[in-house]
Amino acid sequence: MSSSVMSGSAPRPDGTARTILGSRGLLLAVLFVMLGNGMMNPLLGIRAELEGFSTTATGTILAFYYVGFLAGAWITRRLVTDVGHIRVYAALASLASTSTLIYILNASPAVWSLARLINGFAMSGLFIVGESWLNEAATNRTRGRMLAIYMVVLMGGLAAGQMLIVLGDPSGIALFIAASILVSIAVIPITLSTSSAPTLVLPGKLPVAQVWHAAPLGIFAAFSQGVGVAALLTLGAVYGARSGMSVERIALFTSAAVVGSVVLQPAIGELSDRLGRRRLILGTGFVCAGACLAMVHANPLGWLAMTISFLVGGLALSMYPLALSHINDRVPPGSAIGVSTVLSLAGGIGAVIGPVAGAQVMDAAGPAGLYWFVGVVFLVTAMFSLFRIFTREGVPADRRRPFALIPARAGTVIVQMARRMRQPGERAARDRPDGNRRAAGDMSAHARQLDGARRSGPSSPSRREQDRNRRGPGESSGR
Repeated sequence: MSSSVMSGSAPRPDGTARTILGSRGLLLAVLFVMLGNGMMNPLLGIRAELEGFSTTATGTILAFYYVGFLAGAWITRRLVTDVGHIRVYAALASLASTSTLIYILNASPAVWSLARLINGFAMSGLFIVGESWLNEAATNRTRGRMLAIYMVVLMGGLAAGQMLIVLGDPSGIALFIAASILVSIAVIPITLSTSSAPTLVLPGKLPVAQVWHAAPLGIFAAFSQGVGVAALLTLGAVYGARSGMSVERIALFTSAAVVGSVVLQPAIGELSDRLGRRRLILGTGFVCAGACLAMVHANPLGWLAMTISFLVGGLALSMYPLALSHINDRVPPGSAIGVSTVLSLAGGIGAVIGPVAGAQVMDAAGPAGLYWFVGVVFLVTAMFSLFRIFTREGVPADRRRPFALIPARAGTVIVQMARRMRQPGERAARDRPDGNRRAAGDMSAHARQLDGARRSGPSSPSRREQDRNRRGPGESSGR
């Protein structure tokens, strides 16, 4: 009989429950941030139409969010080092809250672009600080469940935030004020937290050339995902407004794409573990392109369009974790931070291009041009995956690292958390100060090792078998 029962006290929660309860303030802050930020994409798209902005101007305005997001990823780390997590989080939350009010001061493309730039910068920093806290709170035993909860809160908040625009009039100022209030509330649970500040995970040197040599498809897929997803998330509301949708239907339409990613990503990840990443990138790209073609010919006001939005969003938002898993299969242990930094950069550059290029296609071809554009982007990705399948051998199934569910805009911290969940034995190697430099230097050798293993055929002994032969039958592998 346990001591808690004998003493008559209530049973204590297990380690996972304690970790989740201890992180409830952080998860609540993430939820409020995503509710406020989720309102802005459809709200700005609809309001830009009401203000008479051209589609190209709207796409350029919305793209500035990703410019700020890229800048924030680099600058925030230095701020945290100098000032500390809590102060930086409070300052960035205040900045994000303020940026949502700038839109109602002056409805001009220049002012709105500045506001989007500030908002992207602040949101990037909030993610970095919040994810650092989550990573510090999780253990190897609880990391998988915490990552799943974080993704549900993040994407669920984004979808719910887009639905909140039905509560007000997009032509007024109430929705902008509501978004500002939601982001402001997010600072409360963080600033009142009693947990110690986490250790900031700094990225190593960017091994761009090594990552490209190891897995060019991964970088290309991350870039194309940034292009396509940014175009969908920013211009989806413009598509709906130009197609005659009501505000309520636009909210449902844009939210369906985000919900699709939460529903479809686990199944896509499971298939990629069994069939291989490149086959899933190929299939996901082709099916997504086909769904976009169906959207071009569908009635935007029918329920078929809503279903297609769910499918396109789910497939498009799953491309980034597929790209990350593909590269992780081909790089040596300890390179998670450097690899995720490269992918974040590739996806961020694509996200800056997507809204601008997509808007220009919409100007030329009408609202359906958005789905022509996104369909071509993912068709090219599928074709490149097919080319790589025919020109390079795949990674054997026993060498694949399990697929990790992560959001499309995941930062280096949350990607490292996913890697720790799957490979707890790599933690010591990554924690060494020179871990990233060694990983970058070993990447080409690791790729050559994989190629050599594949060329030697199935009869060659595995690395584990070679180690066992060297040790002899009487020695323990756990020494």
